[in-house]
Amino acid sequence: MNAVSLSRPEQAFAAAAVVAVVLAVLVLWRSWRSRRATARRLAAIVHRMEEPGGEPPDKGGLERTLARLEKAADDNVLRMTEATAAVQRLATAFDRVDEAIVICDDRGEVVFRNTQAGADDDPLVGQTVSAVVADALTGSARNETLDLFGPPRRTLVVSGSPLDDGWRTVGAVAVVHDVSERRRLEATRRDFVANVGSEVRTPLGALGLLAETLAAEGDLTVARRLAQRVHAEATRVARMVDDLVDLSRVEAEGAPAREPVPLPVLVSQALERVRPLAERRRMRVEVEGGPGADETVVVGDRRQLVAAVHALLDNAVAYSNVGGSVRVTASVEDSWVSLAVRDEGIGIAERDLERVFERFYRADAARSRETGAAGAGLGLAIVRHVVANHGGSVEVTSTEGEGSTFTLKLPAGPQAIRYHAAARAG
Repeated sequence: MNAVSLSRPEQAFAAAAVVAVVLAVLVLWRSWRSRRATARRLAAIVHRMEEPGGEPPDKGGLERTLARLEKAADDNVLRMTEATAAVQRLATAFDRVDEAIVICDDRGEVVFRNTQAGADDDPLVGQTVSAVVADALTGSARNETLDLFGPPRRTLVVSGSPLDDGWRTVGAVAVVHDVSERRRLEATRRDFVANVGSEVRTPLGALGLLAETLAAEGDLTVARRLAQRVHAEATRVARMVDDLVDLSRVEAEGAPAREPVPLPVLVSQALERVRPLAERRRMRVEVEGGPGADETVVVGDRRQLVAAVHALLDNAVAYSNVGGSVRVTASVEDSWVSLAVRDEGIGIAERDLERVFERFYRADAARSRETGAAGAGLGLAIVRHVVANHGGSVEVTSTEGEGSTFTLKLPAGPQAIRYHAAARAG
């Protein structure tokens, strides 16, 4: 075999070709290793993104890994969307609750505050929330009660609780409960027991003494006078029971049945109920209706409306001087019927005007007894509940020693509205 001899240029070219081939192999080898490493890293990332139970990261090629990555990305976007919607629902739900809610992270930074919490800018509330949150971040729950004198006067209970994931504290939540209404109801219950007990004890004690005296009395004239006193005290107890029953019924019924009630019928039925008291006190009750009063109709529950008007008339007669007069006037303005009851009695002090509609409240018990007012202070509370049930209102103006005027505003029926609209147009 003959040896092939290469010239020097050819030898140089061959050497360069070998070097190029080696370099190309090295580049391809490094590229293959880099691609394999990238595929493994992508597979590991996909495995972390996938739901638990996914395939191990070392299975499948790059294309399959990319397909899994795309699917995992889509799934995570969907989960993020659902999580965002869930957070929004929770935020909306928290905004609907009456309590103020503040949520903090493990550093004490506020991450959520509902609408009620944002609306209360009282600095004392903010300081108390910060204090209970600080305790909660140490793992201790804490409650604080605040009495804010307002106005309006409020009683708040601030509760702080830690949030943990089973291993450590990850945040805290503070809830501000407004317990003013609950405290008011508790006070009302206490007042109810105290007032009813006091009011019932007085006539029952009087009835017992009168019965003993009557049993031992031989003088017919004195016995007759004692019997009248017994009847008066029994009437007092009966009126109290009637007021309690009316108030309980009005509160329990809430939204009343809607029916047209002619105003003359409403006033006449209330007058019939107050007539015995008016006759005993020799009182005149005068009714004056404006134009079209006979055609005026009130929309609401007849029984509740009669109870409210009777309570106003009873209050006017009871707190007036014997032999005086009470005036009832009716008018219609737009879609409202106004019924005003004016007396010429003892009047109400300005400091008591805001409280006269509270149950059991009587401005001056001594003067009430002097004028013969034997109720337990429930009549005007009945009026307030009735107008609230009917979407109306009640107002009072008074001057001590001259008398008071209570004005009841109730929704008018369509007949009355049309009548007065035509009257104004004519």
